[in-house]
Amino acid sequence: MTQMKTPFDIFLTHDFTVQSKENTKQMQINFLKKHEQEMIDFVKAQNPKVTSVQFDWNSIQTGVIGNGTPQGGGAYLLLFGYVNDNKDINFRIDFTLDRTGLPIQKSMILGQPIRIGGDFYE
Repeated sequence: MTQMKTPFDIFLTHDFTVQSKENTKQMQINFLKKHEQEMIDFVKAQNPKVTSVQFDWNSIQTGVIGNGTPQGGGAYLLLFGYVNDNKDINFRIDFTLDRTGLPIQKSMILGQPIRIGGDFYE
């Protein structure tokens, strides 16, 4: 067993991405659905033309934040969606994940601006 020298060593010795991916993904979806209205309000605030927001719950992607070190800088979650019931007008919301694999709501950013056909939705 590896001896821990600091409280942060757990991040160096434990791979938080190896949990049961199906269970973790469902937990992430459930968490995000609980905060769906906050996410809708966030996306609507990005552009006055946005009247409705739809999320593609099957689009969730997770990974390790690269920072040049072998253990990385944490984990992230990406969620794609579209607006105004038009799949051509799409966006992406990014979250940092906590050590249990759940999104940190305060970390929500628009990772990909609202676009239509690659151009900004104006």
